[in-house]
Amino acid sequence: GAWGAGSGTLFGQGGSGGLEPLFRSLRALENGSIQGPVAIVQLGDSHTAGDYFSGRLRERFQERFGAAGRGMMGPGVPFNFFEPTLVEVSQTDGWDLESSFTSNPTGVFALTGYRITADEPDAIATLVTTESAGFDFVQIEAVRRPGGGTLVVDVDGDEVYRLDTDGPTMQAARLDLPLDRPGRRLSVHPAGDGPVTLISWLTQRDRPGIVLDSHGIVGASINIIGHWDAGTVQWELASRNPALVILAFGTNEGFQDDLEAAEYRQDFTARLAQIEAAAPNAAILVVGPPDADRLPQACRQGVDEPLQLSCRPLDAQETANYASLFGASAEGDACRWHPPPNLAVVRAIQREVALSRGHYFWDWSQVMGGACGLHAWATDNPPLAHSDVVHMRPAGYARSADALFNALMAAYGG
Repeated sequence: GAWGAGSGTLFGQGGSGGLEPLFRSLRALENGSIQGPVAIVQLGDSHTAGDYFSGRLRERFQERFGAAGRGMMGPGVPFNFFEPTLVEVSQTDGWDLESSFTSNPTGVFALTGYRITADEPDAIATLVTTESAGFDFVQIEAVRRPGGGTLVVDVDGDEVYRLDTDGPTMQAARLDLPLDRPGRRLSVHPAGDGPVTLISWLTQRDRPGIVLDSHGIVGASINIIGHWDAGTVQWELASRNPALVILAFGTNEGFQDDLEAAEYRQDFTARLAQIEAAAPNAAILVVGPPDADRLPQACRQGVDEPLQLSCRPLDAQETANYASLFGASAEGDACRWHPPPNLAVVRAIQREVALSRGHYFWDWSQVMGGACGLHAWATDNPPLAHSDVVHMRPAGYARSADALFNALMAAYGG
């Protein structure tokens, strides 16, 4: 059942027993019985892609339990406005980007959801750490295939490895590269003898502490996991051996007015089971979608400040007649902000499936006060959410991550 604490700001459900694999690793970090990094892997949509929520969560975990670097990331610059914390990434022209978000992706995609390909030596992708401690371990994941070229790996301007990606079949190949001394700048480029495809790169420090890998794809639902190569995902998670996997989906599903609840329950269960099987040693935390609000398109005509219109949740009759009341001819009382009808449905299904499988569920929407809470955040001064009333500003994501971290620490007992 639900539990709370004196502050009244803990929105976790499910026995904290589901978090025991995480807590075991945290105790080992605190009592000095673990040698290397403890990994947390977060998968999600745009709320994860921005790295404000995950960035603050990473910061809180690393402050308390030690910092072991940035972890695994999509290679290069996987989308515009990509601003990951702790590192600066860049790539020159000449890289071809592919996303698993397309309707029927082919080839190898895995946890990062992206891959980049180049064949000319002047195509360079670079990662510079902003941490003073640098990194002493690098991992590069590439696609091996017939005719694949050589990838040149440089650290701080010195060539440290040449990875041959030619192979009889198409599959992921991983280079694990311990460094003799800490590096600050990782860059990769093709040697020029054939195309090279990267699916991830990783920098961390081989010491006790937390690394939090966050992989988000704008527009994604839980079914994005089905667009990835299951064998490669299993291989990556086995290698990463995370203490915690965070699944943070639901916003995009909640905005689908034709969503079939029974089908979504099946999909969510199947994807959750896939992660359970691939990460048997991990605690799994399901983060339900935050509040998000919609204003009918018809109501925006001639309105200078749409945000000034009020927000009120749908009642049962409005939900039943949603398409006719809130569609192209919306007027009068329908001209208001409201959570889309399926957002609560998605949240309830995620909660039910997570709890029935022994996992911890955290209701993000409670941080902003439930339905219409994000509209309140968007109209706050200063605002905590953007005017689309779906995405938060950095301060809103930081407040959210603090609430989650505090809930986890209350369950941890400290």
